[in-house]
Parts: sequence; C-alpha cells; structure tokens
Amino acid sequence: MASLEQLPSSLIDTIIIPVKLARFIGQEFFDYDKARFENYCRLILFLLLSFMFTFGLIYFIIKINELDAGILEIANAIPNLFLVTQSLLKLSLIRKKHLLRSVVYEIAELWPGDMENREKKELMDYWLHRTKTTCASIVKLTVVGILLFNGIPFVIYLILRILDKNPAYVLPYEVYYPFEIDSEWKFMAVLLMQTITTLMIYECSYLPSDMFLFSLTVNLSMLFRLLQHDLVNINVDRRGQGADEFLENLKNIVKRHQKMLKLAEDLNEIFGAILFNVLVFSSLIICLFGFLSIVTTAKSQQIMYLTAALEILFAVFYIMLPGQILSDTSSGVADAAYESPWYNSDQRFRKIIAIIIVRSQKPCQLRAMGYTVMNFETFYKMCGTTWSYMSVVNQMYQNTL
Repeated sequence: MASLEQLPSSLIDTIIIPVKLARFIGQEFFDYDKARFENYCRLILFLLLSFMFTFGLIYFIIKINELDAGILEIANAIPNLFLVTQSLLKLSLIRKKHLLRSVVYEIAELWPGDMENREKKELMDYWLHRTKTTCASIVKLTVVGILLFNGIPFVIYLILRILDKNPAYVLPYEVYYPFEIDSEWKFMAVLLMQTITTLMIYECSYLPSDMFLFSLTVNLSMLFRLLQHDLVNINVDRRGQGADEFLENLKNIVKRHQKMLKLAEDLNEIFGAILFNVLVFSSLIICLFGFLSIVTTAKSQQIMYLTAALEILFAVFYIMLPGQILSDTSSGVADAAYESPWYNSDQRFRKIIAIIIVRSQKPCQLRAMGYTVMNFETFYKMCGTTWSYMSVVNQMYQNTL
C-alpha cells in the first residue's frame, strides 16, 4: 500500500501536485523506499537554505538598534519571519504521512469506478474538474505573487540604473548578512538567493499541506455528494421479492457513510495543528503587510506589500473553503435521506433512514485542534480581527510621526 500507482487515476490527478511539490524538497508521502538518498540530500539542502534565511531575519530583528532600522523595516521583517515559521511548522505533516496515506487509500476504496449513471458521472466529473483547476491555479498564483514581490525591487533598480540615477541596493526582505552589499554582483547574487529560497519555502513547504487538506477534504465532500445522490435515487419495495436486496443496498450506503465520518475525524487529526498554526499567525501577517501597503509612499512597494497581503488572505480562504464544503455536504445527507422514497418502504428500511437522518444532524467539520471551526464564518471573523489590528497599528504609527 505504499505505491501511488495503486490509486485510481482520477484520484491521483487531484493530489499529484502537492505530492510533486513535497517531493521536490525531499518529502515523500508515497513510494518512500525509492530514491531515499536523493530525498535526504534535497531535504538537507532545503533546510540549510531555510534556516539561513530564517536566521538572517531573526538576527536582523535582534540587531535593529545597531542597524538603525526603522519601524517600516521591522514591520517588513516580522511578517516574513512568521511566514517562514509557518512554512517550517507545516513540514511536521511528514510525521503523519502514514495516517495521511491511510486516508488516501480509504478514500480510494470508496472511490467510484466506471459509472453507468450519466447524472452521477457528470456530478463526479464536475467535482474533479473543480478540484484540479483550483489546485493548479493556486500554484500559478503563488508563483506569480512571489516573483512579483521579489522582482519589483530588481525592476526598479534596473530602471534607475538605465537612467544613471545611481540606485540603492534595496532587497525585498530585511535579512541580516555578515557582509556589506556594496556592489552590483553582490546585490544580484543575494536577490537571486532570496528568490530561490522563498520560492522553495512557500511553494514546496507552505503550499503542499494546504493542497493536501483542500484536495482530500473536497474529495471526501464529493463522496458525500455522491452518497446523497444514491440515497435520493434508491429503489424501494415494501413487499416484493426485491425488498431484501434494496434493504441491503441501503445498509451498504450506511457503511459508506460510517467510513466517511471516520475519514473526517482523521483529517482533523492530521491537519488540526497546521490549521491552528495558520490561525495564530495569519491575522498578524496580513495586518503588517496591509499596514505597509498603506504607509509606504513608493507605489512599487505599495504593490509589493498589497500583493503579499492578498496572497496570504487568499491562502487562508483556501483552507476555510473545504471546511465549509465538507460541512454543507455532510449535513446534506440528512436532507437526501428524507427525500428518498422511504414512505414506500417497510419498517426496517424506515428505521435505517431515521438513523441516517439523526447521524447527519451534526455536520462534519474541520477544526483547528478543537479551537475553532474552519468555515466562512471564521474567515469573516478573522478578516474583522485583521482590520482591527491594522487600524491600531496604523494609529500608533501616525502618533509617532
């Protein structure tokens, strides 16, 4: 059960992007016996670059007095430090790779095969297309955001260089280096290293855990939706010879439902700490980037910081969305059971339908270690909290002028 090839191809398509991104930095969730030495080398290189970058951010904050750093420089360093910390904490997902792999294979067991029902096939195709499109778009959006954030200082430098303005060497990240950046080749080398490091951190460490969460949760939600279809369209027969057969079909639906409820709990066990990590850091990160986009006078820097704030805000929405979808589809099972033709069935059939309805009254939810539910309501509250933080920070800054 360690091979990715054992899964249905349509299921593989929904999780292949995070698998490849994690594999790029040596994190292998499937086929982990292959290329083990190469994976170790990739992981060591990634950790070396990440810790050098993190240490530079921390040391800059420690040496703020000696470096004569201003409020805006500090406000740049802190959210980037929190982002890197978030990314490194998300590496802990590899510790639960056995449980994650187990969830994937349990979903594969519930995965529909070739379906003759056209309506059901169209429903499944719609969900799969939406999942794959969203994951691919997230990767592209993140790459564009990182390149924009890193590339604007470089473009400004080139423009001023062409105009013979003798531009300063301005880097996108406030990182301490044990040498002076006093030449063009040093500036280019450091900028290139920062770009490569941040691309690896945010694309290959920050994103994969979120994409696994999104893909697996939406896949589970799709299974809930297909189960609803089966309930609504189930055949019943009060006294005919097929009554026992139809009752057995309903019992199989109940067994599928029980497995799905268990999978939802497993997802909370896998991702609960990561979700809590996002809630703890994200409001402050968005607040500080938003604050910088307001108070910075240079238009280019305003675009940088606004891009960063919107990227993180969208990343938070990206993990709230599957929680809302899971809650809606799991609670919809009760409605589907009620809409089934139970009124034409016998007493045994009706009792099972009643049990399904009662069990579905409490929807499945993604939780951040039991702290809060990940849904749209929490997203709205977090946006309100972030706005309040940003208003306070901006007011404090204005009072110092």
